[in-house]
This record gives sequence, structure tokens and C-alpha cells, in this order.
Amino acid sequence: MTSDNDSFYSANDSFNSSANASFSSVTDTLGDFVRRTFGGQKGHLLNVCHINAQSVPSHYSDLYDAFSDSNVHAVLVSESWLKPHLLSTAYSLPGFILIRNDRIGKGGGGVAIYLRSDFPFKILASSPSSYSASVEYLFLEVYVKGIKTLLGVVYCPPAVDYFSDLELALESVGSEYVHCVIMGDFNTDLSHPSPRSRKLLHIIESVSLQVLPLQPTHFNATGEDTWLDLILTSTPSLVSSHGQCPAPGFSHHDLIFLSYILKPPKLPFKVLHMRCFARMDAEKLRQDASKLDWGQLAAAQSVDDKLDIFNRTVLALYDRHAPVKKVKLKRQPAPWMTADVRMAMRRRDRAFRKFKKNRSVENRDGFKAARNRCNQVIRNAKRRHILENISSSSPADIWKFLGTLGIGRPRHVEFPKTIVLDDINRHFTASCHLDSQMLSRTIDFISGLPGPAIEPFHFSPATLDEIKKIILSIKSKAVGHDDISRHMITLILDFLLPPIAHIINFSLDSGQFPSLWRMAYVRPLPKIANPSLSNHFRPISILPFLSKVLEACVHKQFSGFVHRNNLVDTFQSGFRPGHSTASALLKVTGDIREAMEDTKVTVLVLIDFSNAFNAVSHDILLSILSHLMVSSEALEWFSSYLRGRRQSVRVGENSSSWRDLDSGVPQGGILSPLLFSIFINFITHCLRCSYHLYADDLQLYTAARVEVLSDAIEDVNRDLEAICDWSKRFGVSVNPSKCQAIIIGSSRMMGKVMVNSLPPIIFNGIVIPISPSVKDLGLHLDSTLGWQSQVSSVCQRVNGTLRCLYRLRNFLPAKTKTMLVQTLIFPVIDYGDVCYFDLNAVLLDKLDRLLNNCIRFIYNLRKYDHVSSYRTELKWMPIRQRRNLRALTTLFSLLNSPTPPSYLISHFQYLSSSHAKNLRSSKNLLLICPSHTSNFVHSSFYIQSILLWNALPLDIRMATSRYSFKLMLRKYFLHK
Repeated sequence: MTSDNDSFYSANDSFNSSANASFSSVTDTLGDFVRRTFGGQKGHLLNVCHINAQSVPSHYSDLYDAFSDSNVHAVLVSESWLKPHLLSTAYSLPGFILIRNDRIGKGGGGVAIYLRSDFPFKILASSPSSYSASVEYLFLEVYVKGIKTLLGVVYCPPAVDYFSDLELALESVGSEYVHCVIMGDFNTDLSHPSPRSRKLLHIIESVSLQVLPLQPTHFNATGEDTWLDLILTSTPSLVSSHGQCPAPGFSHHDLIFLSYILKPPKLPFKVLHMRCFARMDAEKLRQDASKLDWGQLAAAQSVDDKLDIFNRTVLALYDRHAPVKKVKLKRQPAPWMTADVRMAMRRRDRAFRKFKKNRSVENRDGFKAARNRCNQVIRNAKRRHILENISSSSPADIWKFLGTLGIGRPRHVEFPKTIVLDDINRHFTASCHLDSQMLSRTIDFISGLPGPAIEPFHFSPATLDEIKKIILSIKSKAVGHDDISRHMITLILDFLLPPIAHIINFSLDSGQFPSLWRMAYVRPLPKIANPSLSNHFRPISILPFLSKVLEACVHKQFSGFVHRNNLVDTFQSGFRPGHSTASALLKVTGDIREAMEDTKVTVLVLIDFSNAFNAVSHDILLSILSHLMVSSEALEWFSSYLRGRRQSVRVGENSSSWRDLDSGVPQGGILSPLLFSIFINFITHCLRCSYHLYADDLQLYTAARVEVLSDAIEDVNRDLEAICDWSKRFGVSVNPSKCQAIIIGSSRMMGKVMVNSLPPIIFNGIVIPISPSVKDLGLHLDSTLGWQSQVSSVCQRVNGTLRCLYRLRNFLPAKTKTMLVQTLIFPVIDYGDVCYFDLNAVLLDKLDRLLNNCIRFIYNLRKYDHVSSYRTELKWMPIRQRRNLRALTTLFSLLNSPTPPSYLISHFQYLSSSHAKNLRSSKNLLLICPSHTSNFVHSSFYIQSILLWNALPLDIRMATSRYSFKLMLRKYFLHK
């Protein structure tokens, strides 16, 4: 460093640098060093580390060992090499939340921050994820006991002119913060003066930051070590110590660290209150349960009193046999981090220090051998750990264990401390309040409509057998506000069944839903990767277990009444037996294909309702129920069920205050989907165009010739205006920015469509742009039904899942890998495939290659190894036969379902129904193939499934159950 730069570091002379004290023990691993360096502190320092990881997935074991049980508050990571398909839960550290900025479009790169989970934070700025050959960064505003602190990580790719982008990034975030700590790999050597180093120092000085002095941080086998990893701070006088330590388990970069004089909050211990059933004497529990006296419960005059007696009795019984205890959760070390693994890490690190001191070929080979041996020991330890947990476990336990490895949906997500629980509860309970006059007019409108000519709905008493079946069928283990779990009920169900049945039937008879069961804990589930605002979560209600039992009893009776009398619109496919998103998509795509055969184009608009379940007006819903001939007694029960609800947001052991709900149906309730379907059913009364509903997803469409396409758009706009009017009258808002529109037709017809000359599609004054591709119920539709976007989406999702699974390919047995593929990948490949029989050979081959990649994953094959014999061993069919099997299975279900979708079953008729004579051919179960003139309809499910059906052997068509039909069909295709 030249004398010109001496003044830049003059403020650092008083620092107590640990750079030269890193090697106090030659047997240290990096984790030993970190624990020793920060373990003895009294808690008045903020400890921050930075590591150039060169792949977090590859070096997760070293990361876990170094920081999972340390007094470090933030770990800044450059070159994380994380990609969007890799779940954060797969690389979590206990007590930390992972905030990421992955590089997309090129391998490597990426930055991330592991921040202690009890620190409130918000993301200030991050570089674009798409690779642009420039600086990558992530800056957080962290609250350290209420003090705003800027925490940032930077990675600058080598040999890139990133300086202007870095200067803009630092200027945009750093000026207002007194406390600022930024670390990273800047890939500019400050150990020797150069134009690059002078430019970088000038930028750092211009934003009032200073560089803390370090030894060279990047090790080079040739001996030309460089200082690339920097610590920048705004207040050097508050730095208690800083330094570096070799990290050969990660890369050739040293770990750098800083202790900053800023007192962090104490890390709270996690404590759970839970009952210990393992040591309970089950037989003695049953004996005491058999002696319970329920006379006082039977004599009580209100359902609330009866429930109070029941709860107190059950809880007192379990308090004697399995009392609630406080369980202090400890941070367990990585289960594969054995003594042998730690010894291998020490030998690797000792060999690295020896090589760094004397860079001979012999020492280099010794380090490589120790490093490879360490990696092998870690792999073997992981393999043993995984096999021990998989070989002797049930399927449910296997999935639970795989979740700890980051496979499948994350079970637990760290909740950001930036959001106050009361604030998020206030957001969840904020409803769309209807004007009283508008509400009155809406109710008068519903009351003025002629009701259906049917018998009124009345509740019937629930039998003991019905209630027992319902209790055993509900598998949820969540514990509601009453502190009574499913396990507590089922352990002594024979003795609790009579009082439970008494409470349920008294509730139905009296028209009163218990007040305690109207109180719900709400679990906020994140919608995005790094949630920081209240609207980044969706609420899921955790209801008392027995309240679900009562709801299920009502649902069984009321849903039978609704479907028996056709009170839900024919084109509502949500929450109905025999209906699904697949049936809805078959209907819509079938209509589009018929329009294409008629040389028409279809205008399709997808309507997005905002927070629809929580916006249901209780007054309007009750008015609709009354209109549908629900008796006054049953209506009183529904009113009691809906009104007076309260909720509290709960995360771990922390809860918000309780807030009242004056609208909505609980998300998580058994009755909620049915009630919502009835509520939104009224929107169909005002529509003129074709439509289809799946819960709150509305598809509005109409077909027209190109010459009159403007008129068709005007028809759509009139319906959109009617929907807008309905949303204002019923209190459910539409989000126009999330609505989608597309025009679909044949290539020849679409060539005649001049989109720019068409009138705009407008909702409430906002233009909905016409897109070349839309996503409808998970299926990608483009303007010509070419399916390229759908296949590309499938390939992207499957390859992403496979990349996530590949990191465990050497640790899982083939049986488990097969289960993972069938559970995680096959549903993605199969979803909606019956809608596109007209895939060209190129797209079909792309999907077939996905199956081949799955086989290579299961058997650890190389990229170009043949898979035919392995496919035969797995009894997997090629993609064309898989689609045909699914189409035939869907058709069999339609033909044999007691409640098939009427909009689909009308397309299928047996040949025997075309004449009145009883011929021998009547028993062949052949279907009539409708006449058609184009390949558009010929490629539809209606035609292709009939052709496949009629080509089947008679014994398969005559199968008596879906299971036997599918079994015979698989054998037939595999043999064929």
C-alpha cells in the first residue's frame, strides 16, 4: 500500500484486530474458531461474518458446523450459488432466517444473508437477479434494539467494470445510516496499488465509508495472495475487533469478521407447552374416563354451558394423566456431524495451513487428499443418517424426515420480526364494509327473487355412528383455542362419544353454535419468498377439533340438500364431488376448440377476486340461504355460526390480541367452501357471455368471427361492467391488475386479428391488456393453443425439482427416489395433459426426456446412458401412453360417477342409447363418436377419449371399479 493510502487507514490504528490471532490451535476447524472467538462475549457486541461460499449447497455441512451454534448475529454470503428452485429450508441454520438474492441466467454468483431470526429487518435494495456482468448486492435495514443499522453483502464478478453500478448502489442506501456494515468479495486487490484499487477506494470514500485493514484474504497456489474481501463501515470507532480466518472447507477465500459495539437483543429460548403422552398409563386413563359423570352436562340449559362442562372435564382428566409441561427447545447439531466428521475437518484444515505456509507440491497433494477424504466422510455420514431414518419409518414419517432435508413444502418458515402480530391481524380482519343503503338494496333484491320450488332444509339429528366416522376421518392434528386435540378425543372416544353427540345435536336443535368454537388462531402463511409486509401473507384459521366435527355433520346434510336440488350453478366446479380444475379446463378448452372448428376466435378474460373468502357479507349470505329455502331454524344456526367470530394471529408461542370479524368465512373451516360457492353463485345471474367458475376463479369468454370481434369485446365489456356492479353490491372486490385477457383462434384466423385496432377490454375504467399467453387454473394457454408455453412451464418446474433432488442422489435409496419422483414430479407432468392431445412430436419428445431424466436420477445414470431397460423395470409408460391412460381413467370416472359434471357427461353417449332394440351390441359399452370436420375438435378430449375407449378390449370397459379399471389398463398398455 502506498503512502497515498496511509491516511485512509489512519483511523484504524487503535483497532484490536484478530487477523493475526486466528491460529491459536492447529486442531481448530472453522466452527471451533468462530465459537471460541465470539463465545466468551458478554452480549454487548454485534457479530457479523462474511464468507465466499462458492456454493452453499456444496458446503452446507461446513456452514452448519461453523455457525449453527455460535454467537454470530449475521452471516453474509457471497457466491451463494443458490437458485430459485432450491428451497431456503434445505440450507437453513437454526435460529436464522435466510434472505437471498439469487443469480438467474448464469451459473454461480448470488448473495445471501443469514440473519438471526429475532432481528426485525426490511430489504432496502438488491441488484437485479438476471445476470448482467455487474455488481451483485443485498442491503438490509436491521433493527438492533430499535437502532437502524445498514447491513449489506456485495459480490463483484472478476474482470468486470462494476464501479459505476456499485457507486449508485452505495449512494442509494448508505448516506442516512450512522451504523453501517458492508462486507463482500469485491474482486479488486487492495494489497497493491492499481487503477482499479484507486477507483474502488475513491468510491468507498465518497460515500463516507472506510475499509478496515486485513491481510490478503484470497489464497493462490502460486503464492500471489490478494486482498479481495473487504469490511466497510461508517463508524470505525465502534469496531471492537475484526479479523480473518482460513476457510478451506468453502473456498480459497478467508472468512472475515467484525464485532461492532452495538448491543443486540438476547436470543430468546424457544419454549413449547405440550402434554407428554408417551409416559401416560393408557389403561388407567380409560378406566378413569369410564367413570366420568355427564349428568351435569345433560342438565345444562345452553350449548356454551354444556361445552364448558365438557372441556373442563376432559382437560381435568388429562391434567391428571398427561399434564402440560414446558419443553425448552435446544438447537440440535447437524445429525450427521459426528466425531469422525469433525476430525476429518480438522485434518483438512491443518493440511491447508501447512500448504499455505509451505506451498510445495507435496503439501498441495496432502491438502487435496485430506479435503477429498473429508468430503467422503461427510457423504458417508449423511448417507448413514438418511438410510437410518428412511429404512424403518412409515410413509408419513419418511415425508416428515424428507421435509427436514428441504424436500417438499416447508413445514416451518421463520416469521420476520418486522411485522407486528397485531398489525397483521388488523390487516386480516379488515373487511370491505358495504354502505348500509347498498347492503339494504342488495338484500331487498335477493328477497324479491322467486325461490326454488323445493322442500325447506331442516337439520336431522346426527347418529353416534355418523359422528364417530367423522371424528376418525378428520386427520388434522392442529390444536385450537380450546386446547383439546384430536389425539385426546380418539384415545377415549368410546367414552366421549355420547356427550359429544349430545352437544352436536343440541347445537343443531337450538340453533346455537358454541361461542368457544367461534374463536380461531390464525396461522399466517407467506405468499412470497421473503415476506416483509402484512399483505405478503394469507390467513389459515386453526379451529378447535370438535368444531370441525360439528361443521362436518352440517356439511354432510346441507351439501346433500344443495346438490340434490341443483342450487349451485352448473358451471361452478369448485368444492363439488366429481368436479375438479381438470373438468373445468376440459370444458373451456373444448368450447374454444369448437369455436376454432367454426372459424371463430374466442375472447377469454380471467377475473381475479381479492381476498374473496374474507369479504363474504354475513347479512347477504344469510339472505341467500333464506332465498334457497333454508328453514328459519337452520338459518338461526347458520347465523350463529357466522356471527360473533374472533381471531388471533399466532406464531409459535406468541399471539396477537383478539379481534372481531364482521365478515368472511374462516379459511380452514369445513363449511366455508360450500358457503362461499353459494355466495358467489349470484354473480352468474348477470352474465350473458359463456363463463366457468372454480371457487373464486371466474373465466369469462365468448366466440365470434373476426369480422365482428369488436362486437364480441363489447359483449365482454358489458359483462365486466355487470361484474363490477355485482362486486360493489355484494362487497367482493376485483383486482384489475391481476386480471388477464387473451384472444384464441387458429393460426389462420389469428393472422387476421389486428389487436391494436380492437376496442380495449375494460374493467371499472382500467384496461386489461390482451396477452399472447395466460395462465388459467395452472394451465398455460397461448393464442393458437400451440402449447409451447405449457410444455416450457412443465419442463422448467420439473427440471427445477430435479435439480433440488439431485443434491441427495447419492444418499437416497432407489425406492425412496422413485417415491419422490412419483409424488413431486409426475403430478406436474400429468396435470391438464388431457386438454392437449394435439402436442406435436417435438413437444412430446421434450416431455419424454423429462421422464428419462427422472430415471437417470433414480439409478444414478450418466447423461447419455440408455434408460429403456430401467423404464421396463420401473413399469413406466412413455408420455403418450401416460396421457392416454389418464384420459381413459378420466372418462371411466365420468361414466361411472354418481355426480359427474353435467357439462362434460353430455358429450358421451353409449351406442345402445341410439336405438330402442336390445341387441347383442348393446352390451359392448361402445360410445358414439360425434361428427366433426377439423383437427381442432378431433384432438379434443371428447373425441380422443372415445376413440381410445372404443379400441379397448371389452373386459376392460366392463371393469366394476376405477381401481380395477386402471390396473387392467396399465397391464394392457405395458403389454401392448
